[in-house]
Amino acid sequence: MKTKSYLFLVYIIAITLSLASCFPKKDIAPINAIPATATSSMEALHVPLNFDYKTTIEIKFAIQTLDNDDKPIKGIPIVVYSFPEQQLLFKSITPKTGLLQINRKLPTYIQKVLVRTEFIGLPQEFIVDVVNNTVELTFGGKNPVITASMIDNALLLPNLNSSRDLNKLNQLSPTITNFGTWNANGVPHYLEKERDLISSEFLSIIDANLSENVAVTKANPKYLSASNVNTLNITEDADVWITFVHESASLKNTLGFYTFDLKNPPSKITEVSSLNIIFPNISYVGNGGGLNSGDKVKIGRFKAGTGIGFALLVNAFTSKSTVESNNNIYYSHDVLNVETVAENKRHIIMLNDPKTNRLIFSFEDTNRQNISYDQDFNDAIFFASSDPVRAVNKDHIPSIIESKNDVDIDGISDLHDEYPNDASRAMNNFTPSKNTYSSLAYEDLWPFRGDYDMNDLVVNYQFQEVMNANNQIVELKAKIYVKSCLASIINGWGFQLPIPSSSIASVTGQSLLHGVIINAANGTETGQKYATVIAFDNAFKQVIGNKADTLNLRIRFTSPINKSDLGTAPFNPFMFQKDNRGIEIHLANFAPTQKANLSVLGTSDDNSVTAKGIYYINKTGLPWALNLNENFNFPKETQKIINGYLHFQEWVESGGSKYPDWYLDKPGYRNNSLLSNEK
Repeated sequence: MKTKSYLFLVYIIAITLSLASCFPKKDIAPINAIPATATSSMEALHVPLNFDYKTTIEIKFAIQTLDNDDKPIKGIPIVVYSFPEQQLLFKSITPKTGLLQINRKLPTYIQKVLVRTEFIGLPQEFIVDVVNNTVELTFGGKNPVITASMIDNALLLPNLNSSRDLNKLNQLSPTITNFGTWNANGVPHYLEKERDLISSEFLSIIDANLSENVAVTKANPKYLSASNVNTLNITEDADVWITFVHESASLKNTLGFYTFDLKNPPSKITEVSSLNIIFPNISYVGNGGGLNSGDKVKIGRFKAGTGIGFALLVNAFTSKSTVESNNNIYYSHDVLNVETVAENKRHIIMLNDPKTNRLIFSFEDTNRQNISYDQDFNDAIFFASSDPVRAVNKDHIPSIIESKNDVDIDGISDLHDEYPNDASRAMNNFTPSKNTYSSLAYEDLWPFRGDYDMNDLVVNYQFQEVMNANNQIVELKAKIYVKSCLASIINGWGFQLPIPSSSIASVTGQSLLHGVIINAANGTETGQKYATVIAFDNAFKQVIGNKADTLNLRIRFTSPINKSDLGTAPFNPFMFQKDNRGIEIHLANFAPTQKANLSVLGTSDDNSVTAKGIYYINKTGLPWALNLNENFNFPKETQKIINGYLHFQEWVESGGSKYPDWYLDKPGYRNNSLLSNEK
């Protein structure tokens, strides 16, 4: 609470004026909240015209998912992170068109994002520049193109001695032979001219069987039975092709094959005379290589009685574009692999797809005995085809499970559905994230200027959007707590949504103690054009700090709301005086609600111009409220924000172009002695 005697006197005067509903008119000398010299450094700021103090900006996302015939793949979860921080920003789902178009508000300092999907047949992730407030990206397609805004993830791939490659094996390696040459990215010059068609339906089936981060040892242990065949057993003369489907490894692995006599399979590595390289670099375009799903190699014509085994050479493709054996190779024959426990020796799964006459085979590329990785067996996925089809014996090769688990039949696989038993819900989005809070910081003497310590009321918030399979919001939840309340005036807080009050079915979780807020039956404030939710009407009654008295608001909609109609949290947040509801304080250039006393706009230090959409900015261009994407360490009492946050001035005077991350806890960004240490 303010402790200076002159502040106390001024607040008493302000409260008296508030209770009498008699704020000074323009022709009455304004009452200054503090001596004129106390905020001279703030008042001296050269604020650019129309600067709005926003710490977030709306970004347009256009993300497409296509199979290799340019047909859309629907129902694919898309996850977007900041880069390089890798903080989760939002999740969404591709619609029937395969093109996800969505606008999201992101912190203004974010210049790159990491876009990730975990669907078999598509590259897992790309790092993309934010260009002109837009992010455009296509996963898959006939001819994937690396745009100027996309960064090749090859830069992120680890070296041979990375933490993931911990088991360089002391074993003999067969002689390596090549079919021909390849380019610098390891794309063979001997690829077939036409790619194999890999439909979204085919990919969905594989995804259901070999999902990312789902251990085959638990989900489908029968695929690892020692009796299953992991090789191509040729029963009559046949041509054989190998087609690339997917890779999800962080290493530049190589695929090779070896042949053997079906009557005399190899029992030790020295009995494998040579490894023939099929794909020297099993990496997608833009993810360290140049392969596209469907790329195909004919590995030869083979006589009846020939066995074909496969080998994955881990991280064998070098920076010189050569394949060099590093003695870390996993084979079709379990006996050739290094693990000492029999059940851990298998590194390849082979599955039969009767519909397409394809034999799918996939690898786990880490030592299964000494390192505990996901064991999802999708680090590299291929399929084999033959002419004639009957030439490969399919005995003891399990058939792939064709059904895609979707219990609630909402079009989202149970593996990707956060609400697998509820067709009306599919996933959650959090602002700022599931485990963090953002802050709103207020000066409470509007329309008079304050001392700009921005601690009269600090509200921390976390919003949760519950979305359905169509990317519509069916429910909105919010966790709200008061982090600081150093004012003398009793204040409340709420927010207004840009949708009619009739769109709300119910609101629960508010703390309304004094009867000053009149709500309709659905929990929204009466007399408002737009849905207005008041979280609390007395900040002092909320236990302050450390989330000790968190309010859990729950807003249910009468029908699903499009994200574009709802906007982004915290929407239009505002504080108000408990004993004078018409006195509201909003973020800069956010309009007051229908309950506000509009006659106070433009009085005293306020420079609002309703006709121009200018609100809650004073005559020198300063605001009464700030929205911070982080948990705000507010200044100590009477300490101006400009002194505690050392780049605040540069941010303001540059119109936000310099130090857009001024509020982050980085070296040289803060004078911590002037800031609170509240968590």
